[in-house]
Amino acid sequence: MANPEATETTDAPAYVDLNAVPFVYFDIAPAHGILAGAIQVELAARTLNPLPAGGVEVKFVTVARIRCSPLAATHLRNALDASLKMLEQPQQPNPVAASQLN
Repeated sequence: MANPEATETTDAPAYVDLNAVPFVYFDIAPAHGILAGAIQVELAARTLNPLPAGGVEVKFVTVARIRCSPLAATHLRNALDASLKMLEQPQQPNPVAASQLN
């Protein structure tokens, strides 16, 4: 029988926050797939391009390409699911900001 007092711990690797990494904003994920077991996702953002006649042309352009392992994709999906769940909760007004006069 296993020792009930012995607990298995999983130490997460050290995390370093770098200030020079890019922010990626995207509007759609128009393509996805797998190649040799690696997850592939293309991210695109909507752009507005002025036309010579005065109109506007709407295009979607690639802003990033995600390539990762299935485990990393699971971590990303879990983070996105958790963030979306946060949006479902009612937003509480900031009592400090609400009590300040302009």
